[in-house]
This record gives sequence, structure tokens and C-alpha cells, in this order.
Amino acid sequence: MKQPILCLKEIPLFEGLSTSEFNEICPGVINKSVNKGHFLFRQGDNDDSVYLVKMGRLKLLQNSAEGKETIVTFIGPGEVVGETNLFRKQQQMFSALAIEDVRLLGFRREDLEKIIEMNPQFAVKIICHLSQKLNTVMQQISDYKGTSVKERVLKLFLRLTNEYGVLTNDGVLIRMHITQQELGDMIGASRVMVAQVMKELRDVGILNQKGKYYMIKTDFCMKHAMESASK
Repeated sequence: MKQPILCLKEIPLFEGLSTSEFNEICPGVINKSVNKGHFLFRQGDNDDSVYLVKMGRLKLLQNSAEGKETIVTFIGPGEVVGETNLFRKQQQMFSALAIEDVRLLGFRREDLEKIIEMNPQFAVKIICHLSQKLNTVMQQISDYKGTSVKERVLKLFLRLTNEYGVLTNDGVLIRMHITQQELGDMIGASRVMVAQVMKELRDVGILNQKGKYYMIKTDFCMKHAMESASK
């Protein structure tokens, strides 16, 4: 019992809950592993579970009615996936594909309802959490709307440095393997156009590559951070 409680307390959403409230969830905790290249769930599945990623990374995909696949985001250790199932049963809006071997800890919506009955303020916290994530997604859409492919690629790389970047002597290393096709899928551009932009960025020294990872010039990241802070 102790280990599931400690793991669930790592989710910011659960901060402030009492041990007795955690005990309502823990008997139903799901320990799950997904091998690289396999799906945790697919778009349209009926799955009322919410998961905390303990190890590995997932890629969230969405298919349009026309069959076009879009990468929504990547989910890594310490992040939660499946929050859209917290309040009502519904089909999954995305597919979650493991891009590394993944280990997760999950719980079911019905167990969460028990906590809300004991602590109604927890429902307000969930709403605020979901609202914040929605605002982040909307901001990302706004950042890409009406901009050139080069601007979108730069903004995406800066976002990836914030989420996965590690500072090294040579620059900020993005510790996540991502292909040119995946970059294009995230910003609504073709792989060819993304490749052209990346060549331009390499030529001017902003972008480099170290093994399978991309690296962004430190000065460029710092300049962007200062510009953002001054707004």
C-alpha cells in the first residue's frame, strides 16, 4: 500500500489530500507496462483510467475525419495522461503510442469519485488543472497560427528545450529523439519544408546534432528567455 501512495503523491493534482483519501484510491491502483511501438490506448477506445508515467515516453496522436494524423504532444516521466476521463465516460480523444518502453501507474474514474465525495474542493482543483492544460494547448495553437514554417520550427524547438533540454558546454541538448516527420506533424508542415528550415538553422549555427539528439545554441535560448521575460 505504501508504494502506490508515494507514487500518487508525485502527481501535483493530488497535493493536499489526506492519507485516508489516498487509501480510497490505492486498492484500485493499476501498474502497467507498455513496450516501445505499442499503444497504451487508441483514439475511440473506451478507457476510464488516468495514468501517471513513471518511466519512458508516450506520443499522443489524433486522427482527423480525413485520416490526417497529428502529433498533439509528448508525455514523459512525472506527467499525467487521460485526464479527459475524470468527469464522465467518453471515448479517448487521442491515441497514446509508446516511443520508449513505458511504465505507468493508473487509477480509475470511479475511485476518483470517492475522493470527490469526501473532499468536494478537490473537484475544483481538477477543473483548474484541466483549464491550465487547455490554455497551454490553445497558446501553442496561437503561436503557430499565421506564422512561417521557420518561425514554427523555432518556437517548437524552444518549447522542446524548455521541456526536455539539458544544458551542456556546447548548447542545450534536447534529450528526446524526434524525427523530422514528427516535427512537421506537430506544426502542420511537410517533412521536406522542416528539413529545409533545419538546414538553414544549422548553416547559421543555431541548430546542431549530437548523436540522435538535437542541440540548440545556448545564446539563442537565453535571448529568447530574456525576450519572453520582458513581455
